[in-house]
Amino acid sequence: MQGVRKVRKSTAVLDTLEIMRGYITSMVEKDNFRLPSEEDLAAQLGISRLTVREALTVLEREGLIARFQGRGTIINQFAEHLVTRLDFAREIGKFIAEAGYISSVDEVTQNWRLSTNEESQKLCLQENAELLVVEKRFLADGNPAAFCIDRIPRKLFRQLDFAEEELHQAIFPFVEKHCHCRLTHDVIELIPSIVDEKMSLLFNLKVGTAMLRIDTVEYSAEGQPIMYNTEFYVDQFCRFTLCRSVAYID
Repeated sequence: MQGVRKVRKSTAVLDTLEIMRGYITSMVEKDNFRLPSEEDLAAQLGISRLTVREALTVLEREGLIARFQGRGTIINQFAEHLVTRLDFAREIGKFIAEAGYISSVDEVTQNWRLSTNEESQKLCLQENAELLVVEKRFLADGNPAAFCIDRIPRKLFRQLDFAEEELHQAIFPFVEKHCHCRLTHDVIELIPSIVDEKMSLLFNLKVGTAMLRIDTVEYSAEGQPIMYNTEFYVDQFCRFTLCRSVAYID
């Protein structure tokens, strides 16, 4: 299963979205499914009506709300079930936090090596291109919950004098800083997987246990593949939801 997601950025609209998602959650908990007017929301949040309107457009596209002429803005009653959403790219730590756990990273390794055939194809590289490979294990309340392999072509780096400590932080800002690019979309593939010997040691799980694997290629605003990621998740800690529009042919 493949899909294209937008990479989340820190902007005024996205800051507003975070606040409004929390507001919607509190409204649903009170069985109140009608939002105030754009003017009232702008006044409450201390932002412009234009920013509120842009945020509402995004929330409508995400399926959280519906806007009706003459009826105002209604919160969809299934909104409470949309948690840990997969349709927007986020750092793994964010997914873990959204699931209600304290997220941390306890193991980070990095090395330079030549690309495999699959990696070369994913990143549109020549064979045996040099890659920076970063591996991280993420914890949920101190328990192994996810493992990520990030691969970035050496040729994209404008400078190589980065500090190893930078790799312990979120990977998106690191890539944008050192590759002088802006990540805007990614293409994901959901792959059923099982625990092998390496994963067994990382997750303290039996070999053969089912896991979710997500392969992701991150793209720049110009459509250039920048990074190829492989992520593994333990379903005890991370389960994803996705809101889709129904489209069918009679």
